[in-house]
Amino acid sequence: MTAKPMTLLVIVTEAVLEDILIDEITGLGAHGYTIIDGRGRGTHGTRAGRWTQGGNIRIEVVGSAQLCERIVARLKEVYEHNYGLLMYTTSIELQN
Repeated sequence: MTAKPMTLLVIVTEAVLEDILIDEITGLGAHGYTIIDGRGRGTHGTRAGRWTQGGNIRIEVVGSAQLCERIVARLKEVYEHNYGLLMYTTSIELQN
């Protein structure tokens, strides 16, 4: 089996942005994503996890480094100033 080098982009943000960010991410070329409810504490305060619209989500996208860079640039440009937004990337090896 040959592993394929890829990039994992993780976005932690406000759940209210879910539908909008799905459109942004797929519009920029992502073929898929995973969304997980999130809770915790950070620079934007504590997220308790008992919510409908006020919580956090974690979005994961696997793609090329260029795709992940485009997504990060777009989300920083449009959403970072008005919403809690944490993004990071890491190199991975896709096994399938």
